[in-house]
Order: sequence, then C-alpha cells, then structure tokens
Amino acid sequence: MIRTAHVWLFVSVALFLSCFSMWQRAVEVIDQQDEVVLLLPQDTIPASEIEMITLNKGSEEIVFVRIEGIWWQTQPFMCRMNTNSMMAVIERAQGVLQIGVVEGDVSKETIGLGENSNSLTLATKDQNLKIALGRMTLGGMAYAAVDGGQPVTVSQSLHRLALDTDHRYWRDIRLFPELAINAERIKRRIDDDVLTLSRSSGKWMIQEPVSARVHDDALTEWIGRLASVKLGAFVADEPEDLALFSLLSPRASLEITDSNGKTQTILIGGRVSAGSQNRYVKLENTPMVFSMSWDALSQLFPSSEIIAAPTGSGVSPFDVKRIRIASKYSETLIRRELETWVDETRGDKVIEQEDVRALLSWILESHPVSVAIGPYPRKLQIATITFEGYDRMPLDTVRVAQQEDGKWILDNGENVLRLHPSDAGDALALFLKN
Repeated sequence: MIRTAHVWLFVSVALFLSCFSMWQRAVEVIDQQDEVVLLLPQDTIPASEIEMITLNKGSEEIVFVRIEGIWWQTQPFMCRMNTNSMMAVIERAQGVLQIGVVEGDVSKETIGLGENSNSLTLATKDQNLKIALGRMTLGGMAYAAVDGGQPVTVSQSLHRLALDTDHRYWRDIRLFPELAINAERIKRRIDDDVLTLSRSSGKWMIQEPVSARVHDDALTEWIGRLASVKLGAFVADEPEDLALFSLLSPRASLEITDSNGKTQTILIGGRVSAGSQNRYVKLENTPMVFSMSWDALSQLFPSSEIIAAPTGSGVSPFDVKRIRIASKYSETLIRRELETWVDETRGDKVIEQEDVRALLSWILESHPVSVAIGPYPRKLQIATITFEGYDRMPLDTVRVAQQEDGKWILDNGENVLRLHPSDAGDALALFLKN
C-alpha cells in the first residue's frame, strides 16, 4: 500500500515537471556564442551614406534627416541637430556586439520584440535597415533583431543611447551657428527699443533707430557672442499654453536673417521663478521652450549707443586732401601739399603739421566719453568741418557743438552724438577766426 507521503512526493514531482515544461515553452533558450561578433557586419550600411534615422520609442516616432550635410529633426517638428551626436548614434548602432542567439519556441512579445517594439531605422537612398530594440536584462545584455530576423542577445550600448537617453540632448544647442559668416540682418527689440543692422557688400550699417555707421570692434564682439551662445535647459516641447511662459507677447526678441532671406527669431519670456533672473526662451516657429540664464541673455541685447561708431566720421585721414572749417564768423580752408599743409585763406601759408594732425585725430580717430542717440542741438553749433578728397569732392561733414558745461558734441548727420571733454576742442580753436 502506497503511503500518503509517497503520493505527495509523486504529485510534487509531476507539478515540477509540468511547470518546467511550460517555462521552457514560454521562455527563450539562449545559445551563447563562442565568439562575440558585431550585430551589423562591417559595411552592412556605410555610415557616410546614411541620410535618415528613425527612432520609435514607445508611442513616439522621431525622424532625423541629413540635409546638405546638416542633421535636422523633421518629426514631430523641425529643429537642428548636433552632428557629433547623430554620428554617435550611427557609430553606436554599427558597434553593437551580438552575444548570443535566442532559440526555441520564443514569444517575441515576451522579450520586447513584438510588432510595436522600440526600434532604430537607418536609411540610405537605396537601403533601409531596422534594428528592433527589445527589453534589457541583467548582466548588461538586451534583446534585438535586425529587419525582423532571428532574435539575438546584444550588449546594451545602443539601447541605453536610443531608449534611455533624452533625445533632446542630441539637438544643436547653438542658437545661431551660421551667424558669423551668413548673417545679412540683425534686429533686436526690447519693448519699444529697436536696433536694426543690415549688411550690404560686406559692410554693416545701423538702420534703426537711426541710419549710422557701426563700431566694428563692438559689432564683431556682439556677433561672436551671438554665434557662440547656447541654449540652456530644455523645459517643454510643444506646450499647450505659451502664456504660462509669458511668450505670447514676449518683452524682447532677436531676429537673424541670412543671405537666403531665412529669418530665425528667439523670443524672451518671463522669469523661470520668482527668485530667479533666468528667463524662458523660445525659438519662433519651433515649439520648444527652454530656459537661459540672465547673464547669458543680457550679453545678446546691447544698446544702440554701444554698437554705433564712436568716431566723428568714417573718413580716413589719408584720403583727405582739403579741410573746410566754417563757423558763424569765418571760414578756413586748409590743403595738403605733399608732406605739408597750407592755409588757402592766408595765401597758402604753411601751417603747423601737428595742429592739423591733432584736428584730424580728434574728429576721425578719438573715442568720446559717451555716445547718445538723439537730435543734434543746432542752437549749440560752433562750426562745421567738411573733408574733401583728392578729386575735390566732399567726403563727409562733421557738425561741432558745445554744451553749456563746455563739453563738445560731434555728429556727421547720423544723429549719433559723440560727447567729448571740454579740452578736446583745443584742436579746433586754432582754426577758428573771430
């Protein structure tokens, strides 16, 4: 007679064998390879020919396309990508190590390789290659399949980059990467204060708030800052309500137009928090909101007075043949003759060269104490100085005024007032005749 204990033993064994059989049918069998190989054999798809990358992650599909050598995200919206980051994705895909092969009656859904699995697709003009990215396991392994083929186990390197990394960090974080070589127009606005510059035949000029020359050194520094400025932290993609970031009616904006007529604009919104000076920023026509520090942003919005040329005129001293100095009471004409200067109004009397050099240096080379943009004070005018070239044609005329406190103002019709100290006018006094 079989004892009860034996019955229970047989039942336990039967249950164990049954469970083992079910587990064996439901769970994969991994044939560990003797030699680790690449998931994508060398030259399967040349990196230099890849023109599109599609990443399917969960319910999201992100498409990247290389256009004229530059990588762009084209779906769900258009934004420029960092070339090195995109090449890293390609290199990571081509460097994935295949560790083993999944054999047996395996459910692809179980290992994350079902119909709606995550995937990375590399495409050239003539070829598409899709890598399905299954679930990751312990021991640094993950499941993958190429073009719907046999499931394999691989290293987790591609899974980590494609699935665990925020793809927003693959974006080009430079605001205006082509500015230094390709910009034709710059417009910055703070409330109602507008500064507009345009470039024609390689020369920059201020168009608003006045038509004036630019300070080349200050402009070069500004363009350098604009070209190198980088985005701050990403806050949101495609937010439903821009009013939350004070970006519906932004207080400030900066527009850059390139030689092809394409304009890129950044909008400056409200503060990130009550105790912070950082601001929300958005690229117009791109549904990305990010934050930037106030220190970085403030460098992008110089005043018009800083960008305006500091000298009284843009004429070169070497181009001047004749100088006409006119005041309310007299007119003086001085002319260059080889290495000397003569006074025409005094019978071509030779005059001190240092006196002429001092006048030219003050008007054409010296920098003022301060610059202001506004109407020229005609009632305070002392004299006008007209420079003529070797063809006897006028090159420019500078108006000279003196304030009640003795300080001098130089303006050549640009309505950019260059303020000089009271003793600067000594260079002019020698040529004014009472």
